[in-house]
Amino acid sequence: MIVRVKLYASLRRYRPEIALGQSFPCALPDGSTVGHLIVDALGLPSQEVAIALVNGMVSDRERPLKDGDGVALWPPIAGGGG
Repeated sequence: MIVRVKLYASLRRYRPEIALGQSFPCALPDGSTVGHLIVDALGLPSQEVAIALVNGMVSDRERPLKDGDGVALWPPIAGGGG
């Protein structure tokens, strides 16, 4: 199956060839989960991904993926105080 992936903020450094705001296809075996995508397919350090959205909905790492899903990954976000 093929899912479309977008990496945000500091995660973009893992795919510098992808233009800002662009998604890229990722081939996965059937039955793959968000967790498989993050660690096995993309090779991202697990602790660097804080939020995963699948088709715009916050999802946990056990969520199974389907062909054509859109996945957005975000690192932990720090900020603000005030």
